[in-house]
Formats: sequence, structure tokens, C-alpha cells
Amino acid sequence: MPGALQLLKALSEPVRIRLYLLLRQSSLTVSELSEILALSQSNTSHHVKALRELGLLTAEKTGQHTYYALNRSTLADARIAAVLKTLEDAAAEISELPGDHARLRTTLAARSEETFARWRMEQPDLPYTDMFAHLACGRRGSVIDIGCGEGDFFASLGMSFEQIFAIDLDFVHTRKARDRAGARIKVVCADARQLPFAAAAFDAVVLRMALSQIPDHRAALAEALRVLRPGGFISVIDGDTDSNRTLRNSVTAFFSETPQLRPDIERTLPRLFMLRAQRTSAP
Repeated sequence: MPGALQLLKALSEPVRIRLYLLLRQSSLTVSELSEILALSQSNTSHHVKALRELGLLTAEKTGQHTYYALNRSTLADARIAAVLKTLEDAAAEISELPGDHARLRTTLAARSEETFARWRMEQPDLPYTDMFAHLACGRRGSVIDIGCGEGDFFASLGMSFEQIFAIDLDFVHTRKARDRAGARIKVVCADARQLPFAAAAFDAVVLRMALSQIPDHRAALAEALRVLRPGGFISVIDGDTDSNRTLRNSVTAFFSETPQLRPDIERTLPRLFMLRAQRTSAP
């Protein structure tokens, strides 16, 4: 376990603070970190190695890639947490952070798109839209489609719900989604971690290939739970690949550890996982 002074020295370079803030949101490879930080891979590896030697990072080899993540055991130490909180507060002065955040979203989106494209190529005859709609609980009422993209899931959701609300952070996506939205569909440009809706507003929440594109996905899950009515369902469909294995474990843990949720469906398809849970108590 590093001492507070040792950690402060190691994180005195702004690029290491940027690296820490990125890994706080998602596990990443050196190649991905290099692209996001706009550094050479050798330089990025140098900084990753320094933080790993302090016990701040873990490394998980999956296939041909090594994914780095924050060491939760180290972060649980009160002294370490206090130092990191101070550095997070000071990070507002780092001008590169907005660009880092934008490139992180692009990186995570590329992962998701590649996973789904490969899955569709391998399963060309599988009626996945009907399967997803069934997982979304197949009941009348209202649903929110979080991370709706260009609205390609609207038709399937329309078979099961009377009213559809859809959000996406990308303005271009929401503009195209509005073009294909019917009278029963309202599309809003918004952040999944700060939904502009009242508590208990929806009968169902669907996150289809969305969580893997959202930094701090647990915050998005907490918001999804907030807007879900008692008795309603939250459904997550995402990539089940080496790079997403941590995501699946995190969603499973969130469903299992949240008292208001009762997991009821778990399915695995090539490259995809499906999880669903029902809200059992009032907000």
C-alpha cells in the first residue's frame, strides 16, 4: 500500500491524473489510453507502470489485450482516498480533460459497435429485435430507451409499449432519431447519468448496447432505477466480450446488491449478455 506522500509524488504529473480519471470510469488498454491521451504507447506504458508499481492499478489479461483498472482495495484506504479526492478537485485546472472525456466516449462507442456488428454477422438469421423486445418485458405502459442512438429500436419497443421516451447524449443521433419517431415517441438529448425525468416515471427502462458507452455506468444504472416505477423492469443488453467482462460483472453485482431490485432473467448469446431485474419497492 503506497503512502500518501509517495502517491502525491507519483501523481504530480497532470498526465497521470488524467490517466487516473479515465480509469476511474472504465478499464482500458495501453493502446486505448494512448489514443485518448494523445501520447505515444511507450510514454503511456511508462505512466501506467508507475501507477501499477504503487498498487493503484490492476491488470487483467484477456485474449490478446491487457486491461488496466483501478485497484479497489487500494482505493478503499482512507488516506489514499483523501489524496485522490484532493487531486480530483485540482483536476478542474487541467485543460485537456474535456477532450479526454470526448475521446473516451468515442473509444467505448467503437467497442460497442464492433461487438454488435460482429454478432450480427455471426447470427444473421436470429430475430434479435423480437428477443430484445421480449426481454424489455412486453407490457403496456411507458418505456425509456437510454442511449437510443438513431432510434433503430423504436419499432420493436412500439410493439410492447404505448409510450416511448428516448435519450441520447449525441445531438446528431437524437436529431436522426426524431426523424423516425412517431407520435408516441419523444426524443431528448440528455446524459444517462442525469435524466431529466421525475422519479418513478416509467414502467420499463431499456439500456441496449448503451452501458458500455457510458463512463461511470453505475451512475447510469442508479438513474435508471430512480425513474423506474415499482413493479417495473430494467433491462440491460450489451456485449459479452473480453473488454466488456468487467461491465457484465458490475451490472450483475448492481442488480444483486440493490435491495429494490430482484434479478429475474439472465441470458447469454454469442458476444452478448442480457440481464433483467424488477423493481420491488417504492422509491
